[in-house]
Amino acid sequence: ITSDEEYGEAIRYLERSGGRSDRPRSVSGEEHEDQMLADCLSNRAQCILDMAEGKGQLPDGTPFLSQFQEPEHFEYFKKQALKQAEDSAEKACLVWADDKSLFRLGLARMLAAQSSRVEALWMMPEDNNEVMKDAGRCFKKSLKARPTKAAEQKLQEVKAWLAER
Repeated sequence: ITSDEEYGEAIRYLERSGGRSDRPRSVSGEEHEDQMLADCLSNRAQCILDMAEGKGQLPDGTPFLSQFQEPEHFEYFKKQALKQAEDSAEKACLVWADDKSLFRLGLARMLAAQSSRVEALWMMPEDNNEVMKDAGRCFKKSLKARPTKAAEQKLQEVKAWLAER
């Protein structure tokens, strides 16, 4: 949680507010500052993904997951967190797409598609499939930028998930 807050503060400092462009960018627009902003957005996405998976600790040291009394409360939080992680990773990719941001965007989309299937199917099955296909495309782009075992593994999970449909 603390890391998420710190990245959020750095983003507020680095990101240019307002403007007519839909594309996020840094205050200066210089390459190194754009990369810093993208790193902060991407790292924030990772923090949120960790929370969506129940990882981490609260500021007092207790496990993050312990704050949820009922499993349904955590599932509701998870759905919201995955959307926030997706938004943050997507902004990171718009500022400066790299293997980590693409991987995190793919992971947020993959987990959202898997999560919605477990829940009360808040997406239509064909929507779920499209989200999962998009996650696969993100993993492929991540692999193209820099091959990693994690991206390859997630791409295989996407393929297996889609093959079951």
